[in-house]
Amino acid sequence: MNNRSRLHRFALLTKRYKVVLALLFLLPWLLFSDTIHSYFSQDDFFHLRVVMDKNYQDIPSFFFSLQKEYAFYRPLSRETFNLLMYRSFGLNPLPFHLVNLLLVMIGGWLVFLVAQKLTKSSLTSLLAVVLYLFNSIHSIELYYLASVQTLLALLFLLLSLLFYLSSDDSLKKYLLSLSFFVLGLLSHEISIVMIGIIFCLEVTINNLRVWDKRLVKRLLPFAVIGLFYLASTSLFNRLPDQPVYQPVLSVKSMINTLSWYTLWVAGMPEFVVDFIGPKLTVNPNLMKWYGNFFRIALPTFLVGGLAITYFLVIFKNQLLKSNIFWFVALSYFISLLPFIFFPQHKSSYYLTLASVWFSILLALPLSWALEKQKVMKVFSLLAIIAFIVISYQTINLNKITYWAAKRASAAHVLLADVKEKYPSVDKGAVFYIKNDSNYPFIAKEWGSSSKQAFYILSGSDAFKLLFGDPTIQVYFEEMHPFPPSINKGKVIIYTAKFPY
Repeated sequence: MNNRSRLHRFALLTKRYKVVLALLFLLPWLLFSDTIHSYFSQDDFFHLRVVMDKNYQDIPSFFFSLQKEYAFYRPLSRETFNLLMYRSFGLNPLPFHLVNLLLVMIGGWLVFLVAQKLTKSSLTSLLAVVLYLFNSIHSIELYYLASVQTLLALLFLLLSLLFYLSSDDSLKKYLLSLSFFVLGLLSHEISIVMIGIIFCLEVTINNLRVWDKRLVKRLLPFAVIGLFYLASTSLFNRLPDQPVYQPVLSVKSMINTLSWYTLWVAGMPEFVVDFIGPKLTVNPNLMKWYGNFFRIALPTFLVGGLAITYFLVIFKNQLLKSNIFWFVALSYFISLLPFIFFPQHKSSYYLTLASVWFSILLALPLSWALEKQKVMKVFSLLAIIAFIVISYQTINLNKITYWAAKRASAAHVLLADVKEKYPSVDKGAVFYIKNDSNYPFIAKEWGSSSKQAFYILSGSDAFKLLFGDPTIQVYFEEMHPFPPSINKGKVIIYTAKFPY
């Protein structure tokens, strides 16, 4: 098929479904509208503080040396992006949220193109977009602004895959695929899994043997770039020392972690993991505090799960014989492989790439069912509606439970109050953040209001950004003993009080 006929086919496809696609891209703006009004919190302040005294001419240095504050190499999506955004918008969070939301929308369009390229089915592709765009994971990506790192990596990886899928007879497209792979590596280390995804693509869909010279020839440049990336960034040697970052090489632990990631991408709220103990014992506070949610979510989840199970049984032979199914299933697993070794550091933040494969994987049997008799269509629609209902419920619940959403609200209140009371301060000013005597006891690990302020504001980072002074010092009553060398008469004492 020549380029002109491909463009003609693409134009017909988009014209046929333009109303549906327009609705699909409009509805997420409505679903996630609350997230774009959220403020900065925690890691956001840290990332911006790192670049607050940098200039545009510093951008090349980001790519040739790892900033001392960081353990991982992400110069494009972190240092460069934050510098450009901070220089352009300062501490206005709205543009940051809009960029993340735009990346989610673009990701949805690329999911459509990838699914269309793989399945050659417009119905499967549309269903994949529905499942992807309505996934509650996106509320996490929009509240947690640092998700721009994984969202940009996803953008580049999907572009790399699209060009790779069309590169059999085009060196130009192959080189473009390699280039986008490199951009992905410069955005987030998860991009390294692209090598495994391409390997699975060649073995499953293109039916190449592992020892086939064509496979080696096509995969080798990606592998060389990946090995150079791993060696030059010392990725495995730079893991933080904290216990949560230490890998656990246990099959039982890996299966447990993979199961939680699958539940989250299917719509279950992230916080549920905190209420499930050994041997699946459930903390009674789960229903006490979130009973209204689970009275709707659990039956809906059960209906959706039964419908999917029914389709897996009905289409078992068709799925097992489908090279596309095996490719997508393996890609889902490979996308989560780097994270299942860290059970104490699992987070729905890491589902950005996996959510693509989950959406296509689910869309396959659902689209087949929609093309069958009436009963199958009803079950398929029930499964789709169940997924959307659960996702919608979780999106609303994330507003009040997800840590980035809660801490952003608190950060906004704290900094607005500080700025109102102290419109300007001397260069190198010293703040001492005291505990609020009326702050309720929640748990020993939770601590007092000053401890929470320490995490919410990323230590002194938020104050440095607020006053544009990297020399400001901030001490928190529960976290730091007050240095005797500092003149207490010049210290600004502030009591941390929260809106909740």
